[in-house]
Amino acid sequence: MSEVSEWLLTALLNHGNTLLGGTLFLAAFGIPLPATMLLMAAGSFTRQGVLPLEGALLSACVGAVAGDGCSYVLGRTGLKLVPRSITGSQGWQRAAALFSRWGGWGVFVSRFLLTPVALPVNLLAGSTRYPWQRFMSAVVAGEVIWVFLFGGLGHLFASQWEVLSQLAGDAMGVLMGAVLVLGGIWALVSSRQRRR
Repeated sequence: MSEVSEWLLTALLNHGNTLLGGTLFLAAFGIPLPATMLLMAAGSFTRQGVLPLEGALLSACVGAVAGDGCSYVLGRTGLKLVPRSITGSQGWQRAAALFSRWGGWGVFVSRFLLTPVALPVNLLAGSTRYPWQRFMSAVVAGEVIWVFLFGGLGHLFASQWEVLSQLAGDAMGVLMGAVLVLGGIWALVSSRQRRR
């Protein structure tokens, strides 16, 4: 376990739900923190009676959703810094159209299954002006699943949450690798078909 993780666990014991919500906010906003590990630890601590269950769930959901909302706003306001030659390009327009069609699913799935791409998805949603209400609906649904899934696993397997956290991290890495390989194959095939 890294020094940051150990510090966060100690701080979670000392500062409880405030630290949990704040850490999940910062992680959703793009700061690289072990959010899933902390969520599983919090679930374990609720089982042990160290943290109140309802407060932990509420803090985790509010922190994660607020962080996602802020990174969406960052993408939307940061769009002004992107040169017009890029935002007016055919590739950008295609990406915006594709995100308009499938973005809700992308946002939803990246909350709990493909969490490493959550920040780029949030920034893309903001920069392509994906509708705020649709974005936040997908965010809330996905974050609630993430909190209940990983917090619940920590609660259920309180004595083994560290091992479970490591397994979840490894599985996420394998899943992301598979998604990147499949995405690369899809892009290559699409590129060849367009040339023809």
